[in-house]
Amino acid sequence: MQRIKMMTDSASDLPRESAQELGIDIIPIPIAVDGQGYLEGVDFTPREFYSIMQSAKEIPTTSQISPVTYCEYYYRAYQEGYTDVILVGISSTASATYLRAKDGVELFFDNCPDAKGKINIHIVDSKTFSLGYGYPVMQAAKMSREGKTVEEILTFLQDWFERLDIYITAFSFEFIKKSGRISCAAGIVGEALGIRPIIQIRQGEMKIIAKTRGNNVVVQKMAQIVADKIGKDSPFLMLTGTQPDVGEEMEQLVYQKTGKKPSFVADVGCAVSINSGPKMIGVGFLWPKK
Repeated sequence: MQRIKMMTDSASDLPRESAQELGIDIIPIPIAVDGQGYLEGVDFTPREFYSIMQSAKEIPTTSQISPVTYCEYYYRAYQEGYTDVILVGISSTASATYLRAKDGVELFFDNCPDAKGKINIHIVDSKTFSLGYGYPVMQAAKMSREGKTVEEILTFLQDWFERLDIYITAFSFEFIKKSGRISCAAGIVGEALGIRPIIQIRQGEMKIIAKTRGNNVVVQKMAQIVADKIGKDSPFLMLTGTQPDVGEEMEQLVYQKTGKKPSFVADVGCAVSINSGPKMIGVGFLWPKK
């Protein structure tokens, strides 16, 4: 009989209350702010972090979760009698955390050889960010409670990440300039003209697919992208920051165009907001099945 423990990292932006209800372990990512170390989701909430960002002298930075930390989580799952761990983490294209998770597996079995053959550890590279992998981890935990096998859950996750699109936009260039994603000069011009870039995240790649002018136009454009591309079987996900009115507008527009309400809405966490800033909005959905 399989006993499955779902794990993810804090960059999944999965609310801790939801994770606790479903028995999901969230492994916190280290954050440095002006030389002071913190753990995401432990030392502050996303909304508390927005204030920290605004007052920080330098842009905060994230660090990799160490193999030792991963090893400790695997060991606890083994001690609790789980036969399988499925860990879904942030895209390997953006962080070496995926490699550290795999290093943690080797470290665990080196230090606990009796566990070989008794517990299996499956590391899944989400190739995406935030709720793009936080939400399917919740669904996978529900599948486990319903008696689905490891193979069925891994197949579900593979299909999800192959069909997932995320689109985000920022309503300020302040943090995009600080993070080095664009030049300072381009940021000043973009701010003055009210430029709102739409960034697509698909299978580990990020690219700007459109540039609009003004908040209303970018929200309408993103809502139309959802309406044009979302699959019938797909949930609709939203990621919000400090622009609640924009979130409400997006929700209404998508509902008018598709009849879909958000399946889940979460506050943007550190991994995304450090680059986009908290003045942002994101949407996520699955493409139609082939």
